[in-house]
Amino acid sequence: MVEGSPGDRKADIAGPPRNKEFKLMNIAHSLDREPPPRGRAPITRLQFLGFLNCPPLYVMIVLMVTEAALAALTTWFMIRAGRAVANDTLLVRDLIWILVAQSAAYVAGALSWYFAERAGFRAFGRYMLQFARDNRSYTRLLPDKQTREQVEPFLTSTTFTNIFNFMYEMEDQLKLLLGLVFNSIVLGVEIDAGLPAAYAATFAILMAIQWSVRRRIADIYLENQRQNNRLIAHGFTAWDNIFSGNRYNWRLWIGGFKGKLRDCFRAQVKAIMAREGLSALGGIIGLAIVFSTMTYVAIANAGDIVVLIALATTLPRQIEMTNNVHTLTSGWNDVLALWARLGGVVRSMRPHPDPHFDRRIKFDRLVLREEERANVCSSVDEAMRLVLAKGHGRVQVRGGNGTGKSTLLAALKAEIKNRAYYWPTTDRLAFRFAIQAGLDDADDFDEEEQDARPRKRRRGGFSSGERQLKSLEEIVAHTDAAIYLLDEWDANLDASNRAAADALVEQLAHRARVIEISHRDRA
Repeated sequence: MVEGSPGDRKADIAGPPRNKEFKLMNIAHSLDREPPPRGRAPITRLQFLGFLNCPPLYVMIVLMVTEAALAALTTWFMIRAGRAVANDTLLVRDLIWILVAQSAAYVAGALSWYFAERAGFRAFGRYMLQFARDNRSYTRLLPDKQTREQVEPFLTSTTFTNIFNFMYEMEDQLKLLLGLVFNSIVLGVEIDAGLPAAYAATFAILMAIQWSVRRRIADIYLENQRQNNRLIAHGFTAWDNIFSGNRYNWRLWIGGFKGKLRDCFRAQVKAIMAREGLSALGGIIGLAIVFSTMTYVAIANAGDIVVLIALATTLPRQIEMTNNVHTLTSGWNDVLALWARLGGVVRSMRPHPDPHFDRRIKFDRLVLREEERANVCSSVDEAMRLVLAKGHGRVQVRGGNGTGKSTLLAALKAEIKNRAYYWPTTDRLAFRFAIQAGLDDADDFDEEEQDARPRKRRRGGFSSGERQLKSLEEIVAHTDAAIYLLDEWDANLDASNRAAADALVEQLAHRARVIEISHRDRA
């Protein structure tokens, strides 16, 4: 929305600007030229992962490669120290080199997490901006409760959680893979080429098992996410149903909550059992292959003290590597689960509005009153022509409950797009006065404390009527649209505040076209 200068707004209030009619004519011509809306191509998961593509991610990868290389260097120093013990030439500096190399690996690993966090927050920011850009013109979705219930969990928590879970899982998996590759090279060069071959075979077998059941596992995890989202969405209605104090509504809400909780529990258990079952199978197979190879190497080199000492020296490292192979392959279950969950995220990014949305408007029961003239329209297009007929003035949309008054305003906004300012009746819009008062922030609690105490509260809040009036004052002062769509702008207002709000709406009507739904029809 374009904000006019203070001088421009004073001129607007003093009298109707001459160019308003021309602005509305331009809007009408542009609407005629615009093609009809088409179905939106969905975002793919690979496109979504492109949000992670940024410099912090590259730094993270470099640090992880450095960490793995330093860990492998530590393994090489350990083999060298073992041989020095066999030759009775062990020096303190050999132990110091092991300490330095492994400590440097720890430092590189710790730094990589910092850059992983930066990449994750940047990805979430890009996601939210993309969602905002893609959907700002789809006003018909605003009153769609079913779509909102499906999409809102992704905006409030699910996407944020999935991005960081994906980042952490990928970092863990990459760290394990790099460590195995570098350490296997050292073991193959310094001890026996059969050792890296055993790790490679173990990895290939376990990954083949994972690949064979990938679709089944993906379905299980996707259902788990769906049930989690249903449970979260049900919680959004907890406040109203609990604090209203109505036993009837409370019992219905509790019944729905119990049913969703049971469904979510079953889906969660099924997902965990699938993951842990594959994990146990992978661990058994990995141990069998790697320890069989180590036994073969020990038997084949029974007389070679250097090889046996190197094998004994690296035994703790090889046990760790065996566990890492098992962890790496079983971890792909979690990667696969997160990949499936990202499917839910990308499907929620471009929700489809109801193609029959405008049919909810019962035009035969609606009247668009302007001054003393009552106009009856038969379609949104006719209503548009009435809206664009003048450059200023007020048009009241009148009709009984359920006739589609609010639906008509949403449809008009969807057609006019950002050339109109739309103030819906369910107002959660961001306003400067609310931000400055801290009304958009949730109370903070210390989750670590049993007696969690709220932190010091900010300045006192506003009543619903005060918030309504302040919002309207800010709309008048800081927006400059050709058309204003105000849905029940006088709700929650007493007589004095309603008079003040009506004067503000009159200011808007003096400089622009105002299409309004009044909670109480004006006299």
